[in-house]
Amino acid sequence: MDNEKNTNLPDDNAWLDELLGAVEEKAEFGMDEDAMAAHDMSSISDLELEQIMREALSETFQEDLPEETEIPIPTLDDEYRDSYTDGSDSLFPIDETDAQIGPLFEEDKQPEENEEDEEDEEDESVDPDRPVRKVRPKPKKGYGLFGLPHIVSTAVWLVLAIVIGISLGRLLWVCAADVLAFGKPNQEIAITITEDDTVDTVTDKLYNAGLIEYKELFKLYAALAKADQKISAGTYTLNTQYDYHALVNGISASSSYRETKKVKIPEGYTCAQIYALLESEGVCSVATLENYASTSEFASYDFLEGVPRGTKYCLEGFLFPDTYEFYTNDTPQRIFDKLLSRFADQFDAELRAYIDTLNEKMAANLRKNGYNQSYIDANKLTMYDVLTMASIVQKESAHSGENYEIASVFYNRLANPNSYPFLNSDATVVYAHGGKQDLTADDYKLDSPYNTYVVKGLPAGPIANPGLSAIMASLSPADTNYYYFVLDPSIGEHLFSATYKEHQDKVEALRK
Repeated sequence: MDNEKNTNLPDDNAWLDELLGAVEEKAEFGMDEDAMAAHDMSSISDLELEQIMREALSETFQEDLPEETEIPIPTLDDEYRDSYTDGSDSLFPIDETDAQIGPLFEEDKQPEENEEDEEDEEDESVDPDRPVRKVRPKPKKGYGLFGLPHIVSTAVWLVLAIVIGISLGRLLWVCAADVLAFGKPNQEIAITITEDDTVDTVTDKLYNAGLIEYKELFKLYAALAKADQKISAGTYTLNTQYDYHALVNGISASSSYRETKKVKIPEGYTCAQIYALLESEGVCSVATLENYASTSEFASYDFLEGVPRGTKYCLEGFLFPDTYEFYTNDTPQRIFDKLLSRFADQFDAELRAYIDTLNEKMAANLRKNGYNQSYIDANKLTMYDVLTMASIVQKESAHSGENYEIASVFYNRLANPNSYPFLNSDATVVYAHGGKQDLTADDYKLDSPYNTYVVKGLPAGPIANPGLSAIMASLSPADTNYYYFVLDPSIGEHLFSATYKEHQDKVEALRK
């Protein structure tokens, strides 16, 4: 064993000094020739002598050397050792470079099978300054979630998967049952939607009516289906068996489930009377109709060109009287479109051609009464004038059979304005007073563009919405010389007169 490896030798080397001293002394005085002869050492070579001395020194060293104690090699416990990648007892992590260094102590080196002699020549040098690389400890083998054994962890996961699957399945079934209306009773329910309703308020109404069970789910569907663009005001008869798709379509403008009302608008009704009638039938409110009439353009109706606009009764004369089918809580646009479209159908191009014929007749009467062409051209009748005349005829006639004679009276007055500047229609005074029937003497003095007792010629516009018979009479009046008429209550007809004297006689006769 080399001196560098004898790290356990005692520090006291006196015995070695004595031995070396004795050897030197013998060498100085020479060897005992007798002894050498006795032992046959005369022929010992220097090499053999050196071997003998080594053995002697070795025996002496072994006798004086303290009993060698086994130096324990520090080891790591199993848990710390298992954290290293190679699972060895080495105090240092092993990488590819460390694997070539070999064991730390020579006695720890274990021979490997089929080990070649070239392994003795491996480079055993290790850089002492090389930093130790830290390696993440390996998790314990054989354990899963929260340190539980794999079989237990697998069972936990399986239970969780089953519970979550059942919960999700039940949730999906409940949602699908409401969306698709599974298992719901067969019950019809009426629901009313107004112009002010939003998707949120409509959802509340559907929920309160029992048509849906989950408001947030319906709102989600409504957002995806863009229900806010489809929902329309009205009263709808829905069924609890309708799914979400049917409900959204069922409350739209084109819904076949929408509740309707048949409304008959009598001939001669004013706009105010028509608005009130529609409100009483649940079709639309008076305020909504008035606001829409005064603010909308109605650009698609050419017969409204030149008609004064901007007032709630500006469509007077154009709301054709007839029987209509409206939706309950209908929109004002749909209502006015129905009324104006019906007027356009009745007062068509063929009927409008009668206006030219009427102006020719009026021109002839004006010439006969001494009026020149300039006056005639300036006083040609328009479609609006004809409707105004028709509304007066409608309100003044006792029945449609006398419409043509009534119309002739007023046209005769228009054709002789110097002699008869005022039409003197009581119906216009009633309209000017907002429908007041029991007129007084002072009522006839009302300063109003509709009072034909103070305004010359035709009033400012129609005073009612005339029917087709009154319109036809106004387009083609009878040829008469009548300028007056008075109602005979006993027969329910008017009595006509050509002169004021004749008229007064008939009035006096009716008072008796």
